[in-house]
Amino acid sequence: NFGSYHNFLKKNESRYNVELTSNQEKFLEFISKKIVVGKRPHELILLKILLSNDNEIFSKLSHELKLKYNILLSEIEKNNIFNIMTSNFIQGTGKDAFKDCIFLEEDLSLEFKEVKISKKFKKGLGNQEFRNALTDLIQYGLKRNAKDFGERYKDTNFQLYQKYTYEDVCQLLNWEKGIVAQNIGGYKYDEKTNTYPVFINYHKEEDISDTIKYEDRFISPQELIAISKSRRKLSSKDVVQALNAKQLGIEMHLFVRKNKDDNESKEFYYLGFIEATGEAKEIVMGDTGQSAVEIHYKLETPVREDIYSYITN
Repeated sequence: NFGSYHNFLKKNESRYNVELTSNQEKFLEFISKKIVVGKRPHELILLKILLSNDNEIFSKLSHELKLKYNILLSEIEKNNIFNIMTSNFIQGTGKDAFKDCIFLEEDLSLEFKEVKISKKFKKGLGNQEFRNALTDLIQYGLKRNAKDFGERYKDTNFQLYQKYTYEDVCQLLNWEKGIVAQNIGGYKYDEKTNTYPVFINYHKEEDISDTIKYEDRFISPQELIAISKSRRKLSSKDVVQALNAKQLGIEMHLFVRKNKDDNESKEFYYLGFIEATGEAKEIVMGDTGQSAVEIHYKLETPVREDIYSYITN
């Protein structure tokens, strides 16, 4: 409700007299809402580096990620982080809220691509109270990452059975831009990263349109039937990609929520890698007459019993 702990204290604690500029407060709000939850350590470590370093930032980030987390930082991941930290990643209605949260800029003095701290953020760090607030957030975020997201699934940025929003998934798959939910629908293929997340609302509302009331269903903890978007045939590009993902080197990830009206309505459980078995058939959806494709998937890791029971019951 308050955007950051600083704002909470400012409005509720009479003895709290820390004054920050509007830009500094917006930086804290961005970190508090987008980064401090700790779903990966990358941005938090980057911020820690920015507190004490002006140069070779990505080189230092790569070194620390490898040393402490055994994570190899790719060029695609660097580009994703740069876009997040320069307000180029967020799309849709939230974009304008953080348009001035620019932490990095390109270092044009170097022949190879490197980044440096932005002038605006560096100026803010001249305020010791701002630095103290940042240090607290970074420490909290890294502790939360270790506690809740420290067991990475098969070298991905996800932890099995943890929950993620659409925006989280775009970020953690290293997409260049975030994609608003209505443009993702039930799945979305990203060409640059060769990734293909599948999102399933397991229980559907009775009053939604037949064209989106897909009858996705688990057959067992390791098998799932998922329905394509409407107006699709076996020859449709997105269906062909799903059916031939293994041969095409596409990573398919499964995200499931019980229904979109759950308390955790904006988040999906991560259930790991999936692969189409080759079984697929065209169907007609409800009373609409629209075609779709029913695809049989196998999960690489069977769903844990309690999560499976919660979703399917």
